[in-house]
Amino acid sequence: MVYLGIYGGLLFGIAGWYFGRRAAAKNNGLDEMLAYMTAKSRSISWYFTIAAIYVLLSLEVFGLSVGTIPALAILLFVLLGSWGLSFFILQARMTADPDDDTGKGKLQLVISITIGASMLILFAIISALTGEWRFLLAAIPPVMLNVLIMTSLRKKQADSGKKAG
Repeated sequence: MVYLGIYGGLLFGIAGWYFGRRAAAKNNGLDEMLAYMTAKSRSISWYFTIAAIYVLLSLEVFGLSVGTIPALAILLFVLLGSWGLSFFILQARMTADPDDDTGKGKLQLVISITIGASMLILFAIISALTGEWRFLLAAIPPVMLNVLIMTSLRKKQADSGKKAG
């Protein structure tokens, strides 16, 4: 079962990358903006990975050994997760219209959805790995905060749309 997760995830990742690049090439999406966002998000993800390395080293110094495979899995998750999230946020920032107030609201909405979903996924993974369902309770405050932010942004966008119309 472990091999299915490791190599199946790798296979799905390569297939997603390949088909995503093919679709982007058909829509003329492989341009210098994509190259810039990819390089920038890769750079940002390494800062998160360095922080994760220091946290894991600090745990080892304090006598809390995590183990080799879980430590590598955590580092891989932090690297790839922060790379994807930072690319998603950079793309939202790059495509937002600076003169349009609704574009600013949409950017905040995208960032809020991204943070809320990543928190929910993180706590679900921790809960599944430890077998302790109560870790999911820790996800409730950040997810609820993001839901409140999203609803207030939607309300603000609807109010600004009524005033403009």
